[in-house]
Amino acid sequence: MEGSLFLTIARWSGLLAMLLILFQLLSMGKGRTLEKLVNKQQLVTLHRKGVWLIIPLILLHVSLVIYGRSLENNDSILETIRDFFVDGRWGSLTGLGMFVLLFALTMSVLFLNKKVLFPTFKKTHLLMYVAAPALFFHQIFFGLDFLTSNILTAVWIAICGSVALDLLIWKARMIFARV
Repeated sequence: MEGSLFLTIARWSGLLAMLLILFQLLSMGKGRTLEKLVNKQQLVTLHRKGVWLIIPLILLHVSLVIYGRSLENNDSILETIRDFFVDGRWGSLTGLGMFVLLFALTMSVLFLNKKVLFPTFKKTHLLMYVAAPALFFHQIFFGLDFLTSNILTAVWIAICGSVALDLLIWKARMIFARV
């Protein structure tokens, strides 16, 4: 029971981080939905500031899940981390999403600090299109909130699906406009 508070905070920080990631994808993913509401420069500014919220939320989520699970299972932190990566049920999917996300975010910070050139930044930034689905499936298949509530699961799928659909529609329009 001790770890449940930490796991609750971890779940909320993970959900909030994913909402911010979805906003990041929606704001700069070449879709035009948000541009109808807010001008492009404001979106760029919000997008740049968003990275400074996502990184601590992801780190908070990961550390609190590990700490909370170690308390719940009466294991050491190292045993919990080992179990996380050995458990084929959720560790590999989560690990993939987390590492790709943190790598892309790190490259973003390096670019903002003029340590990485734009072409490198742009290529690594495309990894977000790998990280977001991996994190989405991690949440749907292994998030306790989604395992216990069909309504919450349906709402979350609708939110994530709307962002994906927006990106697909605008990408398709861009491709067909060139033809």
